[in-house]
Amino acid sequence: MKYIIVITLAVAAGFGLAALLLPVGSDTTVATTDTGSTQLYTCGMHPEIISEEPGYCPICSMKLTPKKEGGAAAEGAITVDPATRQNMGLVTTPAGYASLSRSVHAFGRVDYSEPHFHSVNLKIDGWVENLFVAYEGEQVFRGQPLLSIYSPELVAAQREFLIAHEANAAFASAGPTGSTGGMDGLLNAARTRLANWDISDDQIEQLVNSGEITRTMTIRAPAGGYVVAKQVDEGDRLTPGTELYRIADLSEVWVRAHVYEQDLPFVSVGQTARVEIANLPGETFEGTVNYVSPFLDRGGQAEVRLTVDNPDGRLKPDMYAEVSIKADLHAEQLVIPRSAVINSGTRQLVFVASDEGAYQPREIITGAVGNNDMVAVRSGLAAGEPVVTSGQFLLDSESRLTEALGDDGQGGHGGHQHGDMSGGEEVATTLAEERGLSGVYTCPMPEHFNVVQYGEGECPECGMALVPVEETENDDVYICPMRECGVASDTEGRCPVCGMHLQKLERPEQDTA
Repeated sequence: MKYIIVITLAVAAGFGLAALLLPVGSDTTVATTDTGSTQLYTCGMHPEIISEEPGYCPICSMKLTPKKEGGAAAEGAITVDPATRQNMGLVTTPAGYASLSRSVHAFGRVDYSEPHFHSVNLKIDGWVENLFVAYEGEQVFRGQPLLSIYSPELVAAQREFLIAHEANAAFASAGPTGSTGGMDGLLNAARTRLANWDISDDQIEQLVNSGEITRTMTIRAPAGGYVVAKQVDEGDRLTPGTELYRIADLSEVWVRAHVYEQDLPFVSVGQTARVEIANLPGETFEGTVNYVSPFLDRGGQAEVRLTVDNPDGRLKPDMYAEVSIKADLHAEQLVIPRSAVINSGTRQLVFVASDEGAYQPREIITGAVGNNDMVAVRSGLAAGEPVVTSGQFLLDSESRLTEALGDDGQGGHGGHQHGDMSGGEEVATTLAEERGLSGVYTCPMPEHFNVVQYGEGECPECGMALVPVEETENDDVYICPMRECGVASDTEGRCPVCGMHLQKLERPEQDTA
């Protein structure tokens, strides 16, 4: 029992000493917790998503990948030293929020305004007696006579109306209380019948006052404007539904323009626009967007229609017009320079820079493009992340090269590509180098001069063993002056790793002794 008490006291004393040396909440305790061996997982497309367990990204449903500790470059990133970075001319710009604006330019034509377009039709059978407006292009005014017609139905309708009117008047004067004896209904029916045949109230009143039936009735213009179509001549027999004239009021016109799909977010009904006409240089007209087509045509464009005042009639249908619409997307969006985006046709990439000098390719989804070549980013980036805006294509070339060679993003041993460049950061020591040669190998067959690489290997076209380029008479070979890039090519150009100009390989003098 004594031993148990002694041991208990010793353990308690140990805990007390530990409490004095390592107080609760100390930095040491936190550091120990934070630097545990727990593996975190993140999304390569949305780095803000971090999970303690493997799974899928809740935003894009991509599989989460292990997150490297200590801020190391993400998988697939390219590390570039400061000297190479300067040679490549890498420039970065942070992603930020801004309101996009854009001026949309489109071409179109002046057209008739449909609300100011009138069609004159006939609603009864008849024959044209007189034609008062005989030519297209004539200007007419509201109420102006267009033509006179003879119609047996119209003559009979006039007679019925006069009979009903006289009977109504007779009943009104004979009755003790001025009753019309129910003739009001017959009179109104006869009047309505004439009105339905486009006989004006003035003409009906003239018929009442004169009491005489006219053999012909005159059809008058329903509105002022210009005759743009005439479908009738004197002596023609007319049937109901025949179009006689088309009259257009040109005091207001439409401009029909077509804008491309990418410009549609910046166009809406009610916007003001500037219209310029080719044959009226130096003059501008103001219009208002009154319609945006809900569908695209086969050319990937949507029709936009503008209303333009034309009091002096100088805008004529079918004139070519240039339309400029300035629009703002008032809601702020995450934007980056469009020059930072590498569009492969199937996806869009940017290179995101880190503090450790690494550049990670990141797939993004872009939105509308505004002025100053700024593009909205819908997903894939966070505000403040720096993206490469100059030199990103060199990084993309290195990234593709690394992927083709199965490298880890830090460079590697050379490979080969037909008619292109090949290389890596370290070049293996070969037998040719031991003999004081360049270490560049090629196919001994002259027709396969395009096969060049650092290190030995086999020709992918004929299967022959490659030999030092100095031992052949093949065409010139170009190499990167930075030996660590390990780039060799049969054509001139720039190094895909550091961006420097490739230099022609100088061959040693052949010893003929």
